[in-house]
Amino acid sequence: MKGVPLRIEIGPRDLANNQVRAVRRDNGEKTDISRVFLVEQVKGMLEKIQQNLFDVAKQKRDACIEVVKTWDEFVKALGQKKLILAPWCDEEEVEKDVKARTKGEMGAAKSLCTPFEQPELPEGTKCFASGKPATKWTYWGRSY
Repeated sequence: MKGVPLRIEIGPRDLANNQVRAVRRDNGEKTDISRVFLVEQVKGMLEKIQQNLFDVAKQKRDACIEVVKTWDEFVKALGQKKLILAPWCDEEEVEKDVKARTKGEMGAAKSLCTPFEQPELPEGTKCFASGKPATKWTYWGRSY
């Protein structure tokens, strides 16, 4: 039953009452549903479960993001296994240098992706790794 988003239980009392019991995996909530409204209620519950799972995962992800602007902040956040958002000059050689400087037992840091919706990049912002003018914000981390 592990991984099943919604469990439907039907026992002798449920049959006698023309109902079923639905149990949500995400929060354990139990609800008795009339068999007449079963399809509509299950559809609604599955949509709520999906939204709840998404919201919880997004909160966990957001809690792991660290915004850094310097190499020292980057190394500290990397050691804490954070997902790092940093200003970058977008040069391949700089990324290779970051990989070389962070190579270790847990793997090297690398750029993961560039957000479509870029945070404001104030004029004069420097790349966290090279000190050159930054052109965009990029997520960095290790693949574990």
